[in-house]
Amino acid sequence: MRPLLLSVCLLVALPAHAQDPDIVTMTLPEFLQLYEASRIRPTPKPDAPWNFGISNATYEGRVVMDGDVPTAATFRATYRIEAYSDDPLVRVPLLPLSVAVSGARIDGRPAPIDIENGKYTLLTDKKGPFELTIDFAVDVQTTSGQSGFAFEMPSAGATQVSLVVPDDEDLSFEVANARLQDVQIRGGERVVEASLPSSGSLALTWQRAQSDTAVEDEPRVYAEVYTLVGIGDGLLQATSTINHTILFAGVDALTAQIPDGSTLLDVQGSGIRDWSVADGLLTVQLNYLAEGSYPLTLSLEQVIGDGSATASAPIVVPTGVERSKGWVGVESRGNLEIDAGNVVSATPVDVRALPAGILGITDQPVLLGYKYLGDGAQIPLVVTQHAEVDVLVTLLDQTQARTMWTPDGRQLTSVVYQVRNNRKQYLRLDLPDDAVLWSASVGGRAVQPAQDADGRVLLPLIRSQAQGGALAAFDVEVVYVQDTDAADGPSARFSSTLPTADVPSTYVAWTVFVPDEAKVKGKKAEGSLRWVERLANPISRGDVYTIDTLSPQMQNGAVVQGNSGSLGQGATPVAVSLPLQGQAVFFEKLLALDETLSVSFDIRKLDD
Repeated sequence: MRPLLLSVCLLVALPAHAQDPDIVTMTLPEFLQLYEASRIRPTPKPDAPWNFGISNATYEGRVVMDGDVPTAATFRATYRIEAYSDDPLVRVPLLPLSVAVSGARIDGRPAPIDIENGKYTLLTDKKGPFELTIDFAVDVQTTSGQSGFAFEMPSAGATQVSLVVPDDEDLSFEVANARLQDVQIRGGERVVEASLPSSGSLALTWQRAQSDTAVEDEPRVYAEVYTLVGIGDGLLQATSTINHTILFAGVDALTAQIPDGSTLLDVQGSGIRDWSVADGLLTVQLNYLAEGSYPLTLSLEQVIGDGSATASAPIVVPTGVERSKGWVGVESRGNLEIDAGNVVSATPVDVRALPAGILGITDQPVLLGYKYLGDGAQIPLVVTQHAEVDVLVTLLDQTQARTMWTPDGRQLTSVVYQVRNNRKQYLRLDLPDDAVLWSASVGGRAVQPAQDADGRVLLPLIRSQAQGGALAAFDVEVVYVQDTDAADGPSARFSSTLPTADVPSTYVAWTVFVPDEAKVKGKKAEGSLRWVERLANPISRGDVYTIDTLSPQMQNGAVVQGNSGSLGQGATPVAVSLPLQGQAVFFEKLLALDETLSVSFDIRKLDD
């Protein structure tokens, strides 16, 4: 058939090519290529954005009890899944590995479950909608009378939960993020049902509901109160820990009297359901019957105002107890002097004899200590505030200056200050009158100086980072030039001053480089620094750091300060290297305060 068709095409094509220019002659491969290109093909179906979808999920569970204690919860989860992908296998992540899966079925048949990325994952070749059921168990934890569990769920369009708790006691349930919740009693069992959002976790807790049923045995409660009182900044703050000892039967409510004038800020304890204060009486409701030892911690504060004042130590009095006793410690949190007034029903004790419940919660020295029995103790405190004395917040450990004195009379000077700074923003320098500032750097990083109204140069400082319990030093350097008398004559006189800083320096060293052929009359030098044959350098530079080096913590802290603009903004100055050549002459001074640092000496040529 194919040879006959080809021959006909050739017979028709030859005369047509000769007579009609509209007829096109082509080879068979060209014809087939044109035919394939002209065929109308169906538009491909777009890929689904997901490989699968879970339209509905239901969790039906039951709590497993060991006597009266819940130990686990078993669930049967049913997922309505639809697979969209054409891939041979579809992977559906389901439950976390914190649960124990015992079986899975698709439409009543066993389903393969694998573990991928920390989750149980369904592997299936089914396409379209299908139903998956999984049986699993999760641990139930019980703490301070409250039981519960939590696990992550896969995202689903609708999620329903039903849990049966085989307990005939009245229980209160809480399902986190539940949009709808209902609790029913069926055959003496508690059943909680809830509707949850499309994604998230199932976190369900329950506890014994509050009951007014009296217990057969009456509890007996004893209390010890540990109170730490701290005074500072016009405020008296106290932390009181009431250590209850509960015998014979449990209690689910505790009460205490809050002292007048004090504000209760917080109550901390195990299994607290709620707490409230009415007419100065604190009532704490627990979600279980506490027995044995039960500590309750209260935080209180009282405004006493600035300056000197008189206040009473806030003593919390437990109520409804057989017997109570307590201890009080007093500390100062500022420049305050604290004395005791006329103490009633309390005995002073050595602060070292106070219980660990007081000494163990503060790192400040405890100034006063007392103990008392019962509820009638009164400890008035007389607070005297003293004026603060200013101390150094910034110090120059040392000042290292080097000056190159050229034969044509120019002086190029570099001054490096080793700085320890706590909170000072700028280092102020009063440069010599004829000095021209060339560059400045802080911590090895070039900075943009400023100038105040008095003409002093302002160098932005960073805050020293803590190192080994102290502040680490960093370098601040300035380079400037001066025009003075020439040094190439038979004799010349060097006379110059260093910048005056607004921060004291414990040591100043100044090295002046003069021409090699000059003889220096150093012993006749004048000024506030003395001539020495060699520098003492009494302060080590081993703990000086720069922004670009040293420990990561210091480097990060300094770089953050620098990048935030604390070192000045604008065009970055060029770092200037100081050329050093000639004969070195040394001068030094210990403890330079707010004073002029000057040096003068004569030189003459050796051939004169």
